[in-house]
Amino acid sequence: MHNIKRILLIGILATASIIGSGCKKSDTGASSATIAENTTNDSKAEETTKSQTKKKAFKRAETLGTIGWIDLEDDESFPKAGYIPLPYLTLGFDENKGELASCYFRNICVGKTDAEETLHVEYTEDLDKIPGILKNFSTFWNSFVEDERMYFMFSSQQYEVVVDNTEKVTYGGVDFIKEEGHIDVTRKDPENTNYPELIRGGYIAYYYFSPKDAGQLESDTMQGYGMGMAVWGVRPVDMSDAEEAKTMEENYEKLKKAAEASMKTFSSQEEYRSLGK
Repeated sequence: MHNIKRILLIGILATASIIGSGCKKSDTGASSATIAENTTNDSKAEETTKSQTKKKAFKRAETLGTIGWIDLEDDESFPKAGYIPLPYLTLGFDENKGELASCYFRNICVGKTDAEETLHVEYTEDLDKIPGILKNFSTFWNSFVEDERMYFMFSSQQYEVVVDNTEKVTYGGVDFIKEEGHIDVTRKDPENTNYPELIRGGYIAYYYFSPKDAGQLESDTMQGYGMGMAVWGVRPVDMSDAEEAKTMEENYEKLKKAAEASMKTFSSQEEYRSLGK
């Protein structure tokens, strides 16, 4: 059964390679890398914009499609050893001495062709609809519970994405929807005690829409446009282990701060090009 699961996982990853994990193409079938946070009211938007700090150099720049860039490692408090990019995930480590990843990051934006012809989901420019649509992108969410560098979900287990809180915020005049929640892995058969009753990990997602004409240069458009999301999360753990559960919750609180710090570095394409000059 384990070998069968691995074969299925290879198929999933092959599908993901078709979709892509970076905003490198245009609407002709491109999925792309991206990040997001949202707007709840004018006063909060104003406060968020004022708190942005522009860096002369980003430690790890991540594109948000056509709308701009963020620094993934602006907050160095978590993870301590920084992020390591992999083909489908960026993993974060506390000590980087061979331990399991403590957290992860992944972003993507989905163009109209990919949405309708590959993923077979609705395509929209309505920001409020994007979170619900992209939660149907199972290949994306599968990667968080089927990577042995964090946790491997077997065929006798299932997972559910549970939303705890949603709000709108604005960075640099761009609207995002911020979502906090958790991913629960449970037994398909409650009587099957070969697997833990509940594995849980927390996540923070930022959804956005990346317009085709948001950048001022042709190279900006080539970063990708469409429905976008960026997700930070902490490693899923067995909630029956009190020590692991406590560590996961502590790491989740740290990750919220790290994600917010990165979002506050948001710079438009034009601003990002001018940094360091």
